[in-house]
Amino acid sequence: MEYLVRHRTLYTYETPAWETKNLACLRPRSFPGQTVSDLTVTIDPEPDWTWQWEDVFGNNRDSFCLAAAHETLTLELMAKVDRNPGPSPDCQLAWEQVTLPVGQAWETDEALMREFACRSPLLAPIKKPAFDCEDCFPTGALAVECLDNFMARVHETFTYDPEATTTFTPLKEMLKKKAGVCQDFAHAAIVELRRRGFAAGYVGGYLETDPPEGREKLRGADATHAWYAVYLPGCGWRHYDPTNNVEPGERHLITAWGRDYGDIAPLKGVVLGGGAHKVDVEVDVWQYPDCVPDDVMNSFQM
Repeated sequence: MEYLVRHRTLYTYETPAWETKNLACLRPRSFPGQTVSDLTVTIDPEPDWTWQWEDVFGNNRDSFCLAAAHETLTLELMAKVDRNPGPSPDCQLAWEQVTLPVGQAWETDEALMREFACRSPLLAPIKKPAFDCEDCFPTGALAVECLDNFMARVHETFTYDPEATTTFTPLKEMLKKKAGVCQDFAHAAIVELRRRGFAAGYVGGYLETDPPEGREKLRGADATHAWYAVYLPGCGWRHYDPTNNVEPGERHLITAWGRDYGDIAPLKGVVLGGGAHKVDVEVDVWQYPDCVPDDVMNSFQM
């Protein structure tokens, strides 16, 4: 399935910002199962300098600086993404064999993957279970069966509520409320999986959504999405979307992956001046080319 993605972020400052330095993680990555083409990133005002690079996890990064006074900052990504995921890697190992520190399957696997079993900036280790899920991991059970049951338990335990948390809400507060958004669902799952010795990572991207029945799809109505993936040594990554209780498929477009949200935040930086600021984000995911509005198609092909 081929898609056109548009992700627009507008910062409006209370007073002119004298200087901003920014780090973006917006460019979707290409890998087996996903191909990215015709990608553009537009920044307004035009930066004094930009730098494109790839981080240790293979994610595409943009650094840029505006050194002249500006009242707004607009960053827009447009990319054509061809998503054709294959089946998840099969794994016939028991869950105890794929968990650290003693899982036998790790003896010959890549050392970098162990990083995903360690603490990360937003997810400190926990000693007690984050939520009730002990029965998801019976002794000797296949890892894939345990992980499927675990995803379902996350989905059952937490309520999707955009008003319950913000991007900066600590995980421990979300765990008390048992409510949040996709970022929170993923973080709750990851921290519990790491407590059990699994190597689990945070995945960010987009999810194509359908409009309400009988209504047209609104511009900017889509959103960024997040889920988690578990690395099974000798087998590979298996992805899980606990918000929707599904295995991510062709409608899940991947931008980047890291240890937690902090590794792959779409845009972050520092500002000198500016006072208070307002952030507006619009995301659109259209099936390409049939569902792309004419005006968007014309501008994209110019």
